[in-house]
Amino acid sequence: MKYLLFILAYLLVVVLYGLYISKKKVKKSKDFATGGQSLPLIIVLGTLIATWFGGGSITGCSNIVYTRGIIPGLVYQYATPIGLILVFLLAGRIRATEETSIAGLFTRRYNKVAGILATIFIVLSYIGTASYQFSGAGYILNITTGIPAEIGTIIAAVIIVLLCVSGGLMSVAYTDAISACFVFICFIIAIPCLLMQSGGFGGLVSQIPDSYFTWSGGTGNASTTWGVLIATSVLAMGDQNLFIRFAASKDRKTAKKSAGLMIGGCLVLGTMVVLLESFAIPYLKDIAPDTALMMVAMKLLPFGIGAMVLAACVAFLVTTGDSYLLSSAMTLDQDLIVPYILKDRERSDRQNMIRLRLLVVGVGVCAYLLISQFTDILGIIMYAYTVYAAAITPSLVAALLWKRATSAGAVASICIGGVTALAWELFLKNTVGNGLDASLIAVPASVAALIIVSLLTKAQPEKVLKLEESEG
Repeated sequence: MKYLLFILAYLLVVVLYGLYISKKKVKKSKDFATGGQSLPLIIVLGTLIATWFGGGSITGCSNIVYTRGIIPGLVYQYATPIGLILVFLLAGRIRATEETSIAGLFTRRYNKVAGILATIFIVLSYIGTASYQFSGAGYILNITTGIPAEIGTIIAAVIIVLLCVSGGLMSVAYTDAISACFVFICFIIAIPCLLMQSGGFGGLVSQIPDSYFTWSGGTGNASTTWGVLIATSVLAMGDQNLFIRFAASKDRKTAKKSAGLMIGGCLVLGTMVVLLESFAIPYLKDIAPDTALMMVAMKLLPFGIGAMVLAACVAFLVTTGDSYLLSSAMTLDQDLIVPYILKDRERSDRQNMIRLRLLVVGVGVCAYLLISQFTDILGIIMYAYTVYAAAITPSLVAALLWKRATSAGAVASICIGGVTALAWELFLKNTVGNGLDASLIAVPASVAALIIVSLLTKAQPEKVLKLEESEG
């Protein structure tokens, strides 16, 4: 219970700060949805890092490190900086489009069908991503209080939804920045404490099986590691949460700088996460793999430091959950409901705010319901990453870089990539697929469809984004 009190104290600070930012800075629906496109560098960087490091690092990476090994865990973490290299090159272009969602960009660059399909697959993926933030926070409440994980998940979902509803992107971005700083401080303090107990880095390594330092890891299945690398890196190349934050930055220079700094931040933070989780391998036997980092905090660290790490884990989960709920709601609102359902009906700013908040709640409910479809959090993570990576990223990169990409090619890529990923993860993976990760099938299929269909159909020069003039 003492751990819970520490966590609740941290959450109270974050929630109160979020409410303060909401009251001070959120005056219009634009502030709620896009942060007023005024966020400074330190806030953009903080929200980028906090958004990216969530349940995937806390629970998914814990599962990988504990069951497969150090190298597969590092592959999971370093896949993000690999994908972010392209993001760094494209960040200025993304900001220059003035679009606040990927589906909106697809509608402008390709056609309405591409925009609608992008909306569907983004929401399907992001609901999955939000759901494992709920599960991860539920785990923490379970191990700190003993309450059933299912009840903890409900409590976590309610907290995450409420914080998101309070102030939208503006409050999420500012609380993200605080959480990112807090996480770095906690991990920097925790690692030396653990190394002193193990006899240094060499002492830790000597207690971990050699197989855990191979590409295939403890499972002996290298294809799984390849699947993680492809799904995670391709997702990072085109993640809409990054897109939204670049669009919310005050200018193109800020967007590009934040992308470059994020690469360094992800390398450092990703390494620290894997190192912390690796202490569970020799010292904590027969634990639930998803809880490795949390159990290290509770069982191997002094109370004060362990409580800080658990609070940092909660910070990861809350900020990431908020971001994906908001992104899903914005996409549904801006790219489906407003243009195709409400159309030209006149709406007050207050009505826009209410509609966005109701959508956040609706997406949160769907995210909670999805949890029951998967037996482990890692399964949800691979579902969410692969659906997005296959359906969205190839057409997004092409929209910004390949003038020959056509509307037909984009539609084919989204459909083939997204449907293949969904079918493989939900129905075929453990039947005809022998456990092969969907990313190894769906991403190549999506890229091939984009290229082949684009080359076979007529290009539309008037659809090419005119960004070169403003790149100075």
